[in-house]
Amino acid sequence: MRPRRASVSNGVVNRRMRLSPQAILLAIMAVIGLWMVGSLIQEVSLDQSLSHQASQLRDQNAAIAATNQSYRRDIAAVESGAAAEEEARRDGYARSDEHLYIIATPPPPAAPPGGQHANTPSGPAAAIQAVWHFLTRPIQPGR
Repeated sequence: MRPRRASVSNGVVNRRMRLSPQAILLAIMAVIGLWMVGSLIQEVSLDQSLSHQASQLRDQNAAIAATNQSYRRDIAAVESGAAAEEEARRDGYARSDEHLYIIATPPPPAAPPGGQHANTPSGPAAAIQAVWHFLTRPIQPGR
């Protein structure tokens, strides 16, 4: 008969098992692996964030470059005197050797002679009629 070791000693059942060196090594390797995966995820997130910020800065730089180009054109126009001529023309000035033509819209047609219509009251009667019309007009939905 083979000797067996009892799992119960002195009345204690399910006593705690000792950790083997392999189990401790496995736990340490799992912790290191989790730390490495966490670091990798953090680096990927940081890389995406920085890439987004870099693209926003590129867009801002392009907008600033366009604004600077516009300012350079304005400075060149002021230095050449073209801006002064443009301002003078806006104010209605012209060169002495130029012929000035003014294009305007025609005036509205004049009212027919005779003033108001014969049926329209004038003076205080017109004011009273306007108030009466305001008070007695039909109510329209949506207004």
